[in-house]
Amino acid sequence: MGQLLTASPDAGLSTGDGLHLLEEMVLIRQFEQTAYLRYLQGEIPGTLHQSQGQEAVAVGVCSLLRREDWITSTHRPHGHALAKGLDPGAAMAEIYGRATGCLGGRGGSMHLGDPELGILPSIAIVGGGITIAPGLAHALKRKGTDNVVVCFFGDGAANEGAFHEGVNYAAAFDLPVVFVCENNMYGASTPFHETTRNTNVASRGQAYGIPFEQADGMDVLAVRSATERALEVARSGQGPVLLEFLTYRYVGHSRGDARGYRTKEEEALWGAKDPIKAFGARLVEEGIADEDQVKEAASRAKKRIAAALKHAQQAPWPDPAEALAPRIVYGNPPQEAEAAGPLGEGPDERTISIAESIREALFGELASDPSLVLLGEDVGVPGGFGGAFGIYQGLAEEYGRDRVIDTPISEKAIIGAAIGAAVGGLRTLPDLQYADFVFEAMDELVNEAAKQRYMSNGKLTIPMVLRCPVGASQRGAQHSQCPESFFMHVPGLKVLCISDPYTAKGALTAALRDPDPVLVFEHKLLYGAKRKEAGSIDTKAFVPQENFTLPIGQARIRRRGRDATVLATFTELYAALEIAERLSAEGIELEVVDPVWLSPFDWKTVTESVRRTGRLVIAHEAHLTGGWGAEVSARIGQELFGHLKAPIQRIASRDIPMPFSPPLEESVLPQPSQIEAAIRNVLSHDRH
Repeated sequence: MGQLLTASPDAGLSTGDGLHLLEEMVLIRQFEQTAYLRYLQGEIPGTLHQSQGQEAVAVGVCSLLRREDWITSTHRPHGHALAKGLDPGAAMAEIYGRATGCLGGRGGSMHLGDPELGILPSIAIVGGGITIAPGLAHALKRKGTDNVVVCFFGDGAANEGAFHEGVNYAAAFDLPVVFVCENNMYGASTPFHETTRNTNVASRGQAYGIPFEQADGMDVLAVRSATERALEVARSGQGPVLLEFLTYRYVGHSRGDARGYRTKEEEALWGAKDPIKAFGARLVEEGIADEDQVKEAASRAKKRIAAALKHAQQAPWPDPAEALAPRIVYGNPPQEAEAAGPLGEGPDERTISIAESIREALFGELASDPSLVLLGEDVGVPGGFGGAFGIYQGLAEEYGRDRVIDTPISEKAIIGAAIGAAVGGLRTLPDLQYADFVFEAMDELVNEAAKQRYMSNGKLTIPMVLRCPVGASQRGAQHSQCPESFFMHVPGLKVLCISDPYTAKGALTAALRDPDPVLVFEHKLLYGAKRKEAGSIDTKAFVPQENFTLPIGQARIRRRGRDATVLATFTELYAALEIAERLSAEGIELEVVDPVWLSPFDWKTVTESVRRTGRLVIAHEAHLTGGWGAEVSARIGQELFGHLKAPIQRIASRDIPMPFSPPLEESVLPQPSQIEAAIRNVLSHDRH
């Protein structure tokens, strides 16, 4: 492998097969030309990214796939989706934004798909599918099938970090992925050779130790020939293959692209290689079909597109109310739950730490759910760390390293693979060691995990739980952040903050059984592990032996009171409880509430508490500006303005990167004295 092929006709190509390939290419060409004309006439909203000239790649590859195989596509997905079997009417209605579109109008031109056909709603982020595909392949492999994932991407994506992480991940685990680079020589308007020294994308396969091949992407038979060899490798368990097809996009990147960056000579050269004209002529020249049959095949394709256009034009618009339907955003939409009360008591032998509670929850869920897999850095190596904080000790020995999977240090690939495997039917528990490292995978979390269900019109679920240790503990600015507030802002994600062992087991178990992506934030100083951190807090509490679930979105009132509400998480929660105990001796009774879930947030519990007390103090370690307390303050202030006896007070870390030196760190963190001062401040006001 590795050479540029000069295709010859398939030895066994029948008349029917040849005409089918031709019809499918014409179908794609006609679809895009029709859509573009209607777009110019104002019938189609948004934008279009077309692929005229690249039809041979889509048809050559997808003509060899099964329905059970998956594809991931790009912002230029029309050809891939149609070639994989998407109904042209459903595709046209989707780009028209109509209710009968393949995704109900939620995806549009850049997000065509249908999971029932093995078409993941296409990913408009350059290179986005390259980290998702290995996860899908992992699920297929784990189920014992020989089905594969084909991951389409453009030449520009080969320079994304996702390319390295995704291909390396697939190679490391011999996953059945065929990576297909459609090299049309331009990233939008920038020539690929101007930004890339090695323009032979296929040759990069050698660096990953996988088979690779470059072929003529203007020749559907050359594409099929290379794809046949790649599929044989992938289906036989030998791992991934990297294919590169040299092709050309006859149209601009998008509507406003007049292609002024190309020469007329270049366009003429590639125009002479038109894959549709060339293949039609070859069928006649080789005696596979006659001219009338070729014309009939083209005519059939055009009639199918005419019918698709009529369907889309007559299709109804979606009901605007459906845009807000929680069931489309979440597989398990938020439900109101009565607040939990103070933690209960039980036998001393069941009084355990947060770390022990999390470990028990994981042991229990891995035992009861064979679809659950843990993947991350240093999670299962014999004699290894068992995760950055030892939480996973013993899991690999009990459940095997095929379910407790040590991955490359590749955060994008870890989260991408976790998402893909979740789409493929597994439940996934990725681990990145520290919450600070989630920023390496923000695209996967925010653009994929959070949005794939909505973009798929509720057809997909992403049952994934990401544990994120947070908090300052003399580790410096890049291992001490509390980024939970970022994700409260992202619809489609659920955000859990664990501050006690009982909640650790009940809420984590609920998260692991939930169909939606959940980010679980845990403070390092609250683990109560054997290896104590400086400043760690004893949080031991009674936890039942068996796994149980707590309602998602349920806050916990840790202490009931009448004079002021203190809303706090993590170490600030324990500071508030100590302050409440002291002030009780003065006749002051504070209501201390742990929100537990930042998304979905228990607005009912917090609102009712503040309505009773008339005062609110919010304390968290996340930075003050943009911290979750700011959203709570704004909402409560807006809804309960007439009930407040005092201005809402917020105590948080200063807006400074977290320093390493203990006295410097202390000056940035919120201190118990500041929380108490804020409480006394609100108690000194009584606007009523």
